[in-house]
Parts: sequence; structure tokens; C-alpha cells
Amino acid sequence: MERVINLVRVKALAILVFVTFAAPAAAQEMRFIAHADPLITWMSSNESDYNSMGAKAGLDMGLNVLYYFRENYAASTGISFLAAGGRQSAVEEHEMVFNNFTQEVAPGEEMNYNLRYLNIPIGARYQTTPSGSMTYFADLGFDIRILLKSTVDLPSDDISDENARTEVYGMNAGWHATLGLEYELSIKTSLVAGLGFAKDFFDVTKDLENVFQPEDRSRLNMFRFRFGIKF
Repeated sequence: MERVINLVRVKALAILVFVTFAAPAAAQEMRFIAHADPLITWMSSNESDYNSMGAKAGLDMGLNVLYYFRENYAASTGISFLAAGGRQSAVEEHEMVFNNFTQEVAPGEEMNYNLRYLNIPIGARYQTTPSGSMTYFADLGFDIRILLKSTVDLPSDDISDENARTEVYGMNAGWHATLGLEYELSIKTSLVAGLGFAKDFFDVTKDLENVFQPEDRSRLNMFRFRFGIKF
């Protein structure tokens, strides 16, 4: 199963790269959006063996590129650095495997995941015809996330910021939807604000076979506040 998931991720990344480099050839105009988006992030499981312990604050900072192929339609891509995570507990005793040791986590105790990704979005954007200084937009698409760093905090065991690459997959993919508005400052510069949601397709955490870890699919969810400048 793990091999199948990894194969799907590699294929998705290959498609993303192809579309990203093919899109500029058909573009009529190119615009950029520099953004810094506060996030509310949490992890959810498809199994009752794990419970969410609440949300964490996150941040997504980067540069989006818009390739306009019609007046109000654009292909969107870019790159950003994403800080996200989630807090979970297990119904039964759970074993966490770190680089140099294994830690037993008691039932109900928090496992706090801190995740850092290189995020590559690819999508389509529709915007309205400007009304005065205001333009409204919708951006829908997909994301490829490449893990840069993962750590786990176990408050009940006084463990903080412990390297957890053995527990987290190195790549993931998901979808996003963002609605917002632009306020034009000048002919080629606008302020951007919006709200969005994103969710992973695949499991964030591995289900290791040599220790007690029930099989599940824990996915990352993100509520986004978009703040940026378009130029």
C-alpha cells in the first residue's frame, strides 16, 4: 500500500512539473502575488483509534505566479514555505519512533506534530471584471508538499521538538480553494485579501509495522487567511 501511495505522489509531481512549465507558452500576461497567510491547521483521522486534540497556528509565505490566457482567467502556480501541524491522541497506548529511541505514549495524551513543507500549488483562477478599484476572484487547484522538517512534542513525557522524520511521509498532495478580493492601488499593483481551505489527499503519518500503531489515514486540514500584494 505504501508503494502505491508513493507512486501516486511521484506521478502527481511529474504532472505538476509538466503543467507548470507548459503554461507560460500560452500565457498572454504574467502577474505575481507575494503573500503571507496565517493558518489554522489541524489533523483529522478516518479511524476512531485517534482523536483530534485541537488546532495549531501556522503560516504560509511565498510567491504565486499567474499566467493569464484570457482577460479574467489564469493558470496559477508558485512556491511557498508552509508551517503547519496538528495535535492528536490515541485511544490506546501508542508507540512513537524517533531517530534514536522509541517512546510509549499513554492513551489520551497529546502528540503534537510540527511540520515544515515546501509547497507547490497548481490551479486555475477566475476573477471578475473590475468594479471601480475592486476585483473578486476564486482560485481552485492542487498542491504538492515536500517535507523539509518534522518534529513532535510529547508534553506528558517532557519531550519537545524531537526529530520525527521516521513518523511522517516525505511528500504529500492535496487540494485548495480560495475566495477573495483585490483592491487596486495603481495600474499594476493591488492589495489581495481572502479566505481559503486546503486538505491533504494522503496520510501524513506512517503506520509503522514493528511497533503498535493502528492503521489510519491522518490528513492535514488548513483554514487560510490570504494577505498579499499583486504586481
